[in-house]
This record gives sequence, C-alpha cells and structure tokens, in this order.
Amino acid sequence: MRRFLVLKTGDAELAADLLHDCYARLIVRLQEGMPDNVLSYLYTVATHLLIDHRRNHHQARTQAVALETLEEVHDPAAGLDVQADARQRLRRLHDALQELPVRTQQIFQLCRIEGMRYQDAARHLNVSTSAVQKHLALALDFLRERAGTED
Repeated sequence: MRRFLVLKTGDAELAADLLHDCYARLIVRLQEGMPDNVLSYLYTVATHLLIDHRRNHHQARTQAVALETLEEVHDPAAGLDVQADARQRLRRLHDALQELPVRTQQIFQLCRIEGMRYQDAARHLNVSTSAVQKHLALALDFLRERAGTED
C-alpha cells in the first residue's frame, strides 16, 4: 500500500499520511464488519483519498488581503504622483466591482477579500463550488479587462 501511494503521489510523507487515513477508515469499517476483500477495500479507499487530495490541493488560489490593508501599504520611495495613481487604480477597481452582478460581488468578497474557501463560500451562499469558481473567473476576467482598457 505504501509503495502504491508513494508511486501515485511522489511524496513519501504525503503517502504516509494517506496510508494512515486508509487504516483509520478500515478500523471504522471493521466496526460494521469485515470487508469481503480487505486489500481491495484499502486500495479503493486509497484511490478515493488521492482523488480528494488532488481535488483539494489543485485549486489555484491567490492570497486574500483586506482592502483596508492594501490602502495602508505605504512605499516611502513613492512620490505623490505614484500615490495618486495608486489611489485612482483602487477607486477604478472598486467602481468596476460595483458593476458586477450582485452574486458575483458576493462571491468575490467572500473568497478574495475575506479569504473564504470555495467550498465554504458555496455552502454559505447555497450554490455549487463550480458556480463559485465560475463567478470568480468571470469577476477576474472582467477586472483584468477593465484594468487593461483604462491604463
């Protein structure tokens, strides 16, 4: 089992963690009775754990930072013109966000500003994780477009 997981993950430490989870699930399963084929059961659990791990760790995310924090960032070398330009860009970003549909604004706020995970935002808004990802993609594309046309 360990060799299988190491080959699939390429990471001995991760494989050990997943193997531990496999045996923990087997112990829980044994309370219900012995599976017909223990080895088959373990490989199935290991495969499902691998899928879950990849699903949870391959979502590209950017670090969420509060807008107030960004406003407080001060570059002592920046001149008044650079500071004015930065304030203007923040204002344009804020205005562009207001043009997005309300649901997209909510999702952007939860995931990018408050740092909520996609799954948690989906649960909070009673939508699918896929819907959260699509709204975020639309918001980011729109904001990139707006930033590119007004520079």
